[in-house]
Amino acid sequence: MSSLRRPSVAGAFYPSDRTELGNMLSQLFSQSPVRPVQGDLLGLMVPHAGYVYSGIPAATGYKLLKGKEIDTVIIFGPSHRLPFSGIAVYPDGAWETPLGIVEIDEELTGQLASKSKAFLTSILYHEGEHSIEVQIPFLQFVLGEDFKIVPLLVGSVSLPTLLEAGDVLAQVLAERKNWVIIMSSDLYHGYSYDECRLFDSRTISTIMDLDEEQIYNSAVRGEIEACGIMGVVAGIRALKKSGVSSAELLLYTNSAEVTGAFTGYVVGYASIAFVKASEGSEEPELTEEEKRELLEIAKRSVEAAVRGEPAPEFEPKSPKLRENWGVFVTLKKHGELRGCIGYVIGFKPLYEATRDVAISAALNDPRFPPVTPDELPELSYEISVLTPPRRITDVDEIVIGKHGLLIKQGPFQGLLLPQVATEHNMSRDEFLDHTCLKAGLPPGCWRSPETEIYVFTALVFGDEEA
Repeated sequence: MSSLRRPSVAGAFYPSDRTELGNMLSQLFSQSPVRPVQGDLLGLMVPHAGYVYSGIPAATGYKLLKGKEIDTVIIFGPSHRLPFSGIAVYPDGAWETPLGIVEIDEELTGQLASKSKAFLTSILYHEGEHSIEVQIPFLQFVLGEDFKIVPLLVGSVSLPTLLEAGDVLAQVLAERKNWVIIMSSDLYHGYSYDECRLFDSRTISTIMDLDEEQIYNSAVRGEIEACGIMGVVAGIRALKKSGVSSAELLLYTNSAEVTGAFTGYVVGYASIAFVKASEGSEEPELTEEEKRELLEIAKRSVEAAVRGEPAPEFEPKSPKLRENWGVFVTLKKHGELRGCIGYVIGFKPLYEATRDVAISAALNDPRFPPVTPDELPELSYEISVLTPPRRITDVDEIVIGKHGLLIKQGPFQGLLLPQVATEHNMSRDEFLDHTCLKAGLPPGCWRSPETEIYVFTALVFGDEEA
């Protein structure tokens, strides 16, 4: 007989009254920033605290689902109440919230339970647990009534079992369309605001590297902290098997910053998007005026930073410059490289990212001493706006002059922009070898099955041509 799970934390984590809950969600979504991503959104990591604490970062992530056709939402959440081993699948029936009832995707839950012992069917373990329940009203608000859920509550699980669960989930989802994976997790829990910021920065960076083994081992060693990290490992495994190649930080905050109370207990919250590069994904088309504006932002930012002046404020005229894109700024002096720093993934507005990486290229490139005020008139500026990296398995896909390369192996990674290969007249194999060297790896590392190879394209322009 199918079951109906009634809300356990309505009236505590979120309002129990339908109207009050709807009004609160409307307010959260109106207050949350717009963080567009490039590519196909297949996954989100969102927090699960009370809405007054983590509602805005959660809404920032869920805002990306508005207008999308989603049939099934798979939700990983940690068990805070009952200890058990494995991943508990809520098998059938429906879940109720003050906004209505959402049905279980019984076909998918049945497939998971039958294909792997990593999954066990249980209603009991889900009772009273909040980590999955608090996600449902957000989903109802953005998707309406025409979707189903697959609640997956994660207990104590080994790394091999998490990887197996992710593989099986990806296998089942390969036969479907219009799905999204939600990973429910808060970050640091403790009594130090400074420690919270430090831990959360490390945790977010580790998660965004998309290395399941590294995430798991770092959590076990206590180097990173997130209560839902085991579900994140399984979710990322499934997402990577489904083509996801990049992650974008949408919003970070913590309970201290939300409440203004910087002493006492503090919990970290982040919203992260997991993206598959769209087929034929292209760099943005910028007008000559938009290019000049970005170059002016880079130049003024560098000049102020080098002179020790406050960073200038910018209000870009074009909405394109407020979109999230990866970007690198290259500084040259008399045609020779003087600094180059960038963001591979677009996790902040392009104009802000350009400002930040321009300053870093001038002051923080470890290959060069900081730029001095006397050098400023001699600098030229080049900006590369990047598409999201796309993982490849066949190096024959690499086109010299079109593609930049990102190589990852364990904790090592290196990137070379598309223009590097043409400027130095490299062959494809030479380009791959030099990217290995940039990662701190030996030439030829790209031939190893342990090495991940990504390509991207870039819109490249400089002050000599703008």
